[in-house]
Formats: sequence, structure tokens, C-alpha cells
Amino acid sequence: MLAADIVWINWKDYTGLEFAFYGGGSFLWVIAYVIYIRNILRYKYVEMPVFAGCCDVAWEFVWSFLAWNNMGMLFQAANYVWFFLDAGFIFTYGVLFFGSRQFTLPQLQKRSFFVPMCLGIALAAGMATYFLQAQHMDNAVGGRSAYLIQLSISFLYIPLMLRQPDLRHFSFTANWTRSLGSAMVVVFFLLHYPEDRFLLTIGTTAAITDATFLVLFKQKERRLAATETVAAAA
Repeated sequence: MLAADIVWINWKDYTGLEFAFYGGGSFLWVIAYVIYIRNILRYKYVEMPVFAGCCDVAWEFVWSFLAWNNMGMLFQAANYVWFFLDAGFIFTYGVLFFGSRQFTLPQLQKRSFFVPMCLGIALAAGMATYFLQAQHMDNAVGGRSAYLIQLSISFLYIPLMLRQPDLRHFSFTANWTRSLGSAMVVVFFLLHYPEDRFLLTIGTTAAITDATFLVLFKQKERRLAATETVAAAA
């Protein structure tokens, strides 16, 4: 394909409003990824749930190299950015090296078990994502497979955060940006795929769960602050 033939933005099939919600949501996720990387370096801990992190990198690989986003090259490039940020650092360094710290059972923390488990999850998720697209059960931007994974991120984040003794390894900014970003893409789905009730159901469920996480995060933050105040006054 010649450079002149590349369609950077597909104005034929999508509206400016749809691009605004999809593009804005994608940009917010990039911000969340950058914060994840900063905190992995700072704390030697990855806050994204391990299962979700494994599935995420698999989806990004499939939709970067084996499937094509029809919104245009600009939006396909977002998949490349996510994949290289994830595969180059969040998954390879964060999940594989520090993800076992999310677990409490010694058997799950052993690298001889943990690393093959993560690679196996990523392989299975990649195959499932690819076959969903190849068998024409996904949409043109990979929304169905993406939001099945998004559901796992949303649900697993809550118990992971709640069972921690404190919030030092968790970024509220990363979480509100990923939550708002995901919700904006759900609005895009509502605009472009209003008849896809399956996609809208899982997307809305993920958005509500993300909002619940943010509320619980702030509640826990206030409880921790109150405990510290009482301890300091004692």
C-alpha cells in the first residue's frame, strides 16, 4: 500500500462525534498506561490484575498484527501504542516479574509456576480473540473481545484493591482515566452499534463496576486517613 492510499481517518463510516468518544477514550487509556509504567518502576508492583494484564497484551497483539481496525490508520496506530507499551514493559517487566506479589499463596508466587501460567493465559486469550474475529463474531474495532477483557479488569480490580493493607501501590489518577476512557468507548458503541445489545450490556456493566471501584477506593482512602489521624493523636 502506497502512503497516498492510506486512510488515516475513515470519515465514510464514522462521524466526528464517534471519533471524539473513541479517540478520547483511547487517549485516556494511554495516560493510564504511562502511569502504570511509572509506578512499576517506582514500587516494583503492577496494580493491573494479573489475569487482565495477560489478556490485555494478547488482545493488543491480535488487533495490531492479525486484525485491522477499520476506523483508519490513526486509530490502528493506537493499538500499536498500547501493544508496545504493554508488551515492552507492563506485561514483560511488570506482570511477569512483579505480578506474583498480588497473590498470597506461595504456590502461586513461584516463578516456575507463575510465568508459565501468565504465558498460557495470554496464549489462550490471544487465540480466543483471534477466532472471535476470524469467525465474524466481533465487530470492526474488536469491541466485543475487548470488553469481555474489560469486564475482567473491572471486576478483579475491586477485590485486589480491597484486600491491600494500604493504597500505596494504587493510583487514583490511573484508575479514573482508565474508567472514564472505557466509559467513553461505551458511548461510542452506543452511537455506532446501538443494536448490539450484548456489547452494550457488557460495556455498561464494566462502566458501573469501574464507578463502584472509584467509590470504594475513596472510601478506603478516607478510612486509612482517619486511622492515621487517630494513631498520630494517640
